[in-house]
Amino acid sequence: MVLVQVALAARWIYSSFIEAPGEKNATGTGIGIGAGSIRAIGSPIRKGDATHTGVIPFYKMFQAAVKSCSQGGVRGGAATLYYPLWHLEVEDMLVLKNNKGTEDNRVRHLDYGVQFNKLMYERLLTGGDITLFSPADVPGLYDAFFQDQDKFKELYERAERNTRLRKKTMKAIDLFSQFIEERKNTGRVYLMNVDHANDHGSFDKTVAPIKMSNLCTEINLPTKPLNDINDPDGEISLCTLSAINWGVMRTTADFKNACELAVRGLDALLDYQKYPVLAAELSTMKRRPIGVGIINFAYWLAKNDTTYQDPNLELVDEWAEAWSYYLIKASADLAVERGTISGNMETLYGKGITPNQTYKKDVDELVPHVERMDWTGLREQLKATGIRNSTLMALMPAETSAQISNSTNGIEPPRSFVSVKQSKHGVLKQVVPGIHKLKSKYDLLWDQKSPEGYLKIMAVLQKYIDQGISVNTTYNPTFFEDEKIPMSVMLQHLIMFYKFGGKQLYYFNTFDGQGELDINAEDNELAAGQMDDDDCDACVI
Repeated sequence: MVLVQVALAARWIYSSFIEAPGEKNATGTGIGIGAGSIRAIGSPIRKGDATHTGVIPFYKMFQAAVKSCSQGGVRGGAATLYYPLWHLEVEDMLVLKNNKGTEDNRVRHLDYGVQFNKLMYERLLTGGDITLFSPADVPGLYDAFFQDQDKFKELYERAERNTRLRKKTMKAIDLFSQFIEERKNTGRVYLMNVDHANDHGSFDKTVAPIKMSNLCTEINLPTKPLNDINDPDGEISLCTLSAINWGVMRTTADFKNACELAVRGLDALLDYQKYPVLAAELSTMKRRPIGVGIINFAYWLAKNDTTYQDPNLELVDEWAEAWSYYLIKASADLAVERGTISGNMETLYGKGITPNQTYKKDVDELVPHVERMDWTGLREQLKATGIRNSTLMALMPAETSAQISNSTNGIEPPRSFVSVKQSKHGVLKQVVPGIHKLKSKYDLLWDQKSPEGYLKIMAVLQKYIDQGISVNTTYNPTFFEDEKIPMSVMLQHLIMFYKFGGKQLYYFNTFDGQGELDINAEDNELAAGQMDDDDCDACVI
């Protein structure tokens, strides 16, 4: 993951990649662009000598730049662009990806992340209005949006009362509904709750605020603008990723060695890989961010006789706690051995504060707060000797990793027992692990009547994570009257996600009735057949 902040035009750029160690550049790159600070169309320039063209010309420029790059010569670049819900041009920005309109008013080849905070939800719940502004017209508003929610509210409400400011007022329910409709229709209009990203992470938001996420919405890292490519005061943030296979763990104690190996391996890679841009190298050495995720979670649920729709949240909490504890402990021990990061005091870890202290306390409604591990000792160690890595967790989609390790994708439910995965190398049919024993235990994606159970699991996991989760919302219209998903239901789940501390939402999945795979006789035989005794660990219960 790479995060670049571009001054003036689109201040925050965040790209993600997986790079093999050595001299070669990344072959797969995804970019995120935080363009929320761009002035709205018609804004005065040089005291009115000229007027600003607005956001769309800049977005088209970003699209052209992204698509001019290829990932390994196979496919074009990909990007997610982030902006706040209260931007004066938000109505035009919400529809940029849909297939209506013309090429002049659409920018279809980017994905979009819309940024919310507590005040926006309050306006929705109270039946109030949301006022739209051009960020440059209200000094300090954009920065306060991420750093100080009380200050943001004060500036926002003062601006609403200022009759001289250019603004537009809309019913909150109308604006939220527009967002949800575009998210549903395109599947790729994402959400970021910026207050949760800053309040429940690992950074001190007053000095290192989070202003956007990445392409897949699981990374939360700070940035600083670049005046030029060699600006030593700029900050391009990178996050190097891996994942731990929960499916092969027999007890929570098994996490100890796995977490230590993951932390040490990723931390070593930070020193081994090449940094072609100074701001990336300086930021990485200052913060040393890494992100360890989870794969094979659906298999783990099935193996433990629980489901997405009716999850055993106490069990999820117990395992997530151990996984998080051992990751933090590994980095704390590594700090003693190899040194504390120079940006230690810009983290909450450096102050002895862990994610299960700053989490959204509404999660306690789902599962009682219990500390089973030696958190007191670990916090004292953090205060005394610091941490080696500013971030340690990030739940990415992990589709490729899951495929390589014969696991289910990340934390997602499988769409079918046999899935088809296509690449430039051909077609791979993959069977869920343990199918011969656990077929009846798996909770398939399109069998789920509601995403509520899944969202509760994500809330419990987020309690222990210093970055974010690539959380998806999924609906099967066949479970609803007239096969139409009510707006009220989608709004309810959006509010639920916020209530329990959700940071970012990724895809919106809708069942189209086609299924995932036309399973032929060969596939049925494979799925139902007995496996050899020497199966890999991922298939062993």
